[in-house]
Amino acid sequence: MRRGAFPQFTDRGFVALGAPRNAAIPANADSKYFDLGLCGPLRTDLAAHTGYCGMFKTPTLRNVATRSVFFHNGVFETLEQVVRFYQQRDVHPELFYPRARNAGAAKFDDIPAAYRANVAFDAPFDSAAAAKPRFTDADAADIIAFLRTLTDAGVVRAPRE
Repeated sequence: MRRGAFPQFTDRGFVALGAPRNAAIPANADSKYFDLGLCGPLRTDLAAHTGYCGMFKTPTLRNVATRSVFFHNGVFETLEQVVRFYQQRDVHPELFYPRARNAGAAKFDDIPAAYRANVAFDAPFDSAAAAKPRFTDADAADIIAFLRTLTDAGVVRAPRE
């Protein structure tokens, strides 16, 4: 970090979160199209490194409450939706993913099956084993309140395009 610079609140890493497919993206009308982040289709230098497929850069949390869309595909529009996804993804996937043929949720529908092993299952995910979220609704409200404190003075919420 540059001396005197404000903290960015990011690890500058890459992660596959398994965000739900965004039907509002025209390219997603083609069921064979997938934005695989580090593996393409726009970026091709890492396409042969399949362990990176579905991974996207971790953004800064600075001014996160001012964003009008979240995740690489803009599937969520509020901070509340994002925190709920982190809280409930593995406990109640039906809240985020379409119904599967076997009556469960079609988890990780925006990543081809061959790369779903790349999806992160470290905390707060993989709550399914415990059958309950790793944090409560009150904790989620506290997280959202904290994230809102990371907004710089004078920054306003970005308009939805």
